[in-house]
Formats: sequence, C-alpha cells, structure tokens
Amino acid sequence: MPYSIEFQISGLVVIAVLCIVFFSKPRWKSLQNSIFRILLPFTFFELLMDIISVITVAERDHIPGWVNDLFAKGYIITMFVWITGVVIYIFSNFVYADIPERRLKLIKAACLFVIIPAAAGCVLTIFTPLKYANYGREIYSYGIPSIGTYIFSVYCVVVSIVGWLMNFRHLSFKRKIPMFAFTIMEGSVALLQMYSKNLLVIGFGTAVCILIMYMTMENPDMDMIAKLNEANRQVNNLLLNILPASIVAELKERPSTFTEKYDDVTVAFMDIVDFTKMSSVVGSEKLVNILNSLFSEFDMLLDKYKIEKIKTIGDAYMIASGLPERYENNCEEMLKFLIQAQRTITDFNGRHNTTLRMRIGVNCGSVVAGIIGKKKFIYDLWGSTVNFASRMESFGVPGRIQVSQDVYDRMNGRYKFERREPIEIKGFGVCLCYLLEPGRKV
Repeated sequence: MPYSIEFQISGLVVIAVLCIVFFSKPRWKSLQNSIFRILLPFTFFELLMDIISVITVAERDHIPGWVNDLFAKGYIITMFVWITGVVIYIFSNFVYADIPERRLKLIKAACLFVIIPAAAGCVLTIFTPLKYANYGREIYSYGIPSIGTYIFSVYCVVVSIVGWLMNFRHLSFKRKIPMFAFTIMEGSVALLQMYSKNLLVIGFGTAVCILIMYMTMENPDMDMIAKLNEANRQVNNLLLNILPASIVAELKERPSTFTEKYDDVTVAFMDIVDFTKMSSVVGSEKLVNILNSLFSEFDMLLDKYKIEKIKTIGDAYMIASGLPERYENNCEEMLKFLIQAQRTITDFNGRHNTTLRMRIGVNCGSVVAGIIGKKKFIYDLWGSTVNFASRMESFGVPGRIQVSQDVYDRMNGRYKFERREPIEIKGFGVCLCYLLEPGRKV
C-alpha cells in the first residue's frame, strides 16, 4: 500500500483505550462530560473511517467505486462533525468562567456560525463527486469536499482563537488548554502532512487532541462523587453541631468572621452544684461521663424548642432564645425549656442513682452575637445581658430557676415568682431577683 497508516492505527488504539477508561464507570454529567461523552466514541468512528477510506483508496482497482465513495465521503462528513464537536467543547469552557451574559450570548451565536457551515459541508460532500490522486505522487485527494474540510478547519481555528482572545482574562489556564491543543494539532499535522505526503498523521493528531481534552476536563466517576458528597455531608453535619444552621449557610456564602446585634434575646446559664467536690469523690473520669450523659439529654431536649445551644464551659451549659432567627415570646420559650430541663435532671438522678442539682440563671435584653477570630471559632454572645445572666446563675439557689427583673417584668402574670431579698452583685450593684415557683404557671 502506498500510504503509511501506522499513525492512524496508533490514534485508533489510543482512543479505544480512552473509551474503555471513560465508560468503565458512570461519570459526572457536567456540561463538558456530556459533550465529551458524544465526542469520544465519535472520534473512534472518525479514525476508523479514516483508516478504511485510506485502504479503499489504495485498493481502488479491486473494489467497486461506490464502496470507495461511501467510506471516503463518510470520512469527510465525520471530519466536519468532529471539528464542530471540538469547537463546541472548547466553547463549553467559557460557561465555567465569570463571563458577562452579553458575551455568553455571542458564544452561543458563534456555535451556530460553526454548525451551519458544517451542515453545508456535509451536504456538499454528499452531492459532489470525489476526485482521487494517482498513487505514489501525493496524498490521496477527495477533491472539493476534501478541500472544504481544510477550509472549515481553518475557519474553526480562527473562531476559537477569537473567542479565546475575547475572554482570555476570564479563563483559567486549564480552560485554555483545549483551545491550544486543537489549534496546535490542526496546524502541526497540516504542516507535517504537507512535507510528508504519504505519512498520514491527521488521525493521530485528533487522538492526541482528544487525549489532552480528557486530561483537562472534570471527569470523576460517580463512586468518587458519592464519597465526596458523603464527606461533605459529614463536614456539614459537624458544622451544624458546632454552629446554628443559618450561620453555617452564611459562612458558606461569606467565609469571614462577623457579628450582629440583637435587641431581644433571652440568655440562660445552667451549672451543676458542687461539681468540683463531686469530682474528688467519684473520680474525674466517671463524673465527666455522667456530665456527658446529662448534657446529651439536654441537647436532645433542645430539638423540641426554638432555643440555641451556645456552648458548654466546664460543667456550665449556656443557651439562648431569639437568635439567630428573631422571634417574639422567646423569653417564655426559654422558661418552658428550663422547667422541662429540671424534670430531666430529676428523671436522670432516678435512672443513674445520682443527686445532681443545678443552679439556673436567666436574663433578657440586647446582645451582640457572631463569630470572631481565625481559628477554632464558635458562635458566641457578648454584652451586659450575657454577663448578668451568668450572675443570675452564680448567685442563684440550687435546684431553682432565678430570673432578672427584666424577665420578671415580661413573664409576671404568666408565671408565678418568688421575690428574693435584694442582692449585691459585683458590677451591677444591688439587684432584685426572682425565683420561678415550680409548676406555678398562671
């Protein structure tokens, strides 16, 4: 045979292996993957048609003319379609970039300006007679249809370069590689073909171009995506256990520290009485396990109320209502939870043969809430409202819920309270405090 088809065969083998690798697993159906899913097997078909058409040209004297024309025209048509597919694939990279909507419309229009000439070239190929060169003098020629593919190829290279230059600064280097591969392949194989008439390398060039595209596209398999989704789910659940859901959503949109003021929030502190003394009696490890069990029950109880757990500080449990989502009657919501929390402690003692008691302090007012710092951040509260709630707990009565004057003013008439003697509280002076009477809702 007068022509060397080793390069075409090598290209066919490369694409065959690539097809096996790509289709061996379900792939992520991104825009590029969807285009590549069609382009890859079509490249295999284009190379197969290329090889067969070369063989039929070489054996033209021994086979019917219509067979030769069938494969020759089939190869030319597949080249038109293949070039169009590559250009569309290149343009798909622009979708991922931060390109103005006006330019995206131009890119979509450019696809039409590629598809329409390709369709015209296919029609021209079907209805135009082919011309064949003599053996041994030059590369086989298909006449006007074959020349049309070269003209169309140059045209597509120009269109791709114009689109690339218009959006150069919006594209990452990875997004530019497919355009580089297509341009270099079209230019280099054409020059090589020009100087080596019988060394057919166009098919190998298409295979290299497709291989480079595969190496630069998003093509993870679905098993990997499932693992990534599961990892993301676990990370998200971990964040939700540390931060309120709305704060997690905000951090995803705006990954920076922030604070926000709330005018109406109720804050409560719960602290175990004589925790240090108990540690020396039952042992630190056992006591921590008891503490974990109790606080876990409080955590589950919180699911029934619109109350946010802020943090635990040693044996203290800090909660707040009215944030991060603002709502009315947050003070009453807090008292409902605390009453149920006392019942939980009583039930816990009965089940674990313990004698735990807690001081509980409550205050309401304005706070500043948010996240500060760069490492190991938490959602926290600041302000005098928080400080006074802490004082309500530390100056409270074991086994009782002590509230501030502000809480009393809001809830008096709904709940019954016992007024205490005025208490000197450091930093706040002499203050009136009230004990919620157990089970005495008006």
